[in-house]
Amino acid sequence: MTTLRNLVIGCAAIAWLAGPGLAADGVVRVAVSGRPPGLGNPFASMTTPGLHPWAYMFDALTRLEDDGTVGPGLATAWHLEGPTRWIFTLRPNVQFANGEPFDATAAAAVFMLLQAPELSSLYAAGEARSIAGVEVVDPLTLAITTTKPDAILDRRLSHIYMVPPAAWRERGADGFSAAPVGTGPYQLVDWATRTPEYELRRNSTSWRPSADVDRIVFKTLPDPTTRLQALLTGQADIAFALGIDSLDTLRSAGLSVIVRERSPVEGIALPNRDPTSPLADQRVRQAMNMAVNTQAIAATLLSGLTHPNGQGAIPEMFGYDPQIAPYAYDPDRARALLTEAGYDQGFALTLIARLEGKGAEWASIYQALVQDLGRVGIDVTLRTTPAQEWLRMWFSGDWGDADMTPFSWTSTYRDAGRAIETVSCAKDGAFFCVPDMMPRIEAAASEMDQVARRGLLQALLRDMHDLAPSIYLFPQIETLAHTDAIVSLPMSSGYYRLEQARLKANAISRPARTAD
Repeated sequence: MTTLRNLVIGCAAIAWLAGPGLAADGVVRVAVSGRPPGLGNPFASMTTPGLHPWAYMFDALTRLEDDGTVGPGLATAWHLEGPTRWIFTLRPNVQFANGEPFDATAAAAVFMLLQAPELSSLYAAGEARSIAGVEVVDPLTLAITTTKPDAILDRRLSHIYMVPPAAWRERGADGFSAAPVGTGPYQLVDWATRTPEYELRRNSTSWRPSADVDRIVFKTLPDPTTRLQALLTGQADIAFALGIDSLDTLRSAGLSVIVRERSPVEGIALPNRDPTSPLADQRVRQAMNMAVNTQAIAATLLSGLTHPNGQGAIPEMFGYDPQIAPYAYDPDRARALLTEAGYDQGFALTLIARLEGKGAEWASIYQALVQDLGRVGIDVTLRTTPAQEWLRMWFSGDWGDADMTPFSWTSTYRDAGRAIETVSCAKDGAFFCVPDMMPRIEAAASEMDQVARRGLLQALLRDMHDLAPSIYLFPQIETLAHTDAIVSLPMSSGYYRLEQARLKANAISRPARTAD
């Protein structure tokens, strides 16, 4: 902490010498951890909330609001015309940045693209899996038919970005990824993959125009300390995903700090698929939850910025049950349950975790978890793996010699149904499967009455709490800091809206000074 404090004080002095923040002439420089996977192919993966270039380049038909409801995007209204037929009214007078019109024909073409075999493995194609047919009713009316009732189709559509069909067909997936085009307030200049920076510029034809910011320069800096330095030395106006241990010193240096608790909920997966494993026993899984002092970890290693959670959902997610409490820290009860399950002599497990892309505090969190489990007789060997290998493990279900691995309860749609699917037989490469629960999970997915569906999801979350498919930890924490050159930085639908940001009128752009 002393080293960090000295770094902050030194950098703050350099920033003072350099003068006001860099944001001037409509240019904002943002320090982030890297470029998005798949670059500009918005079908390739899910966009994580916060700061993501796709949220500035593209739009979907719908969007998820901060209160968990579904709001308008390129569609202004929608309704059910039957259990499997949805009617969407589209926003008029919208065009892509390359001049192609956005209308019902364009939207239908996007859904047809996602049915192509060569795109079947992409994330967005999976989200469109329930769509059986698309009909252009008129230029601003689109009908979508699903194979069976899909209670969250409008939520799924918030993760399918619209692209200009002609440009996609002309360039193909790789060509489009290199030069993406959307309807958003900014468009890519160049990925500049040989440099640490890439740039977005104002799209003057967008239906949601930008206010003060004309250009966004993303500085890709994988290390959070380097992002911190960029902010404090005036090389960046905004830094995203900073270490928790830096927040107090950032505030003392006069910077604006934003911290928010967000979904998804972090956990340690406890597979039940191997009947010979201790983890196949519900009592063992419950004992492991009672053995970990999540309250102490949250209070110390996470500075009290988040809190333990006993379900895979947080309040703004549809289906969240406020009656579900976190597991209480009770090592004596944990030992009793292990004895009852026949493991009074303990056992050994291997936990393989990834640290890449996570906050610096997570190495200490995993160590604390291992120590707590050791105190009740569970000897855990902790190993780390690169993010790419962890992704392979998670999606394939082939974990090698790992007994446990960290994961996040999926919150793609701010809907508890998707989180529940993560720990069920429905997941590709499932690690936890109770076949008897699948009819209930499928019933919740098809229930169109929202009151009834909420009840079904809450009942499932209560059962999942007792089944303990994971060690329940905490909702994720998102951190951001910015200089006084940014007067306001609104957030909506989970993203910081740079197109709505207001800049300090007297900010003067000048080269940052560096230390001797």
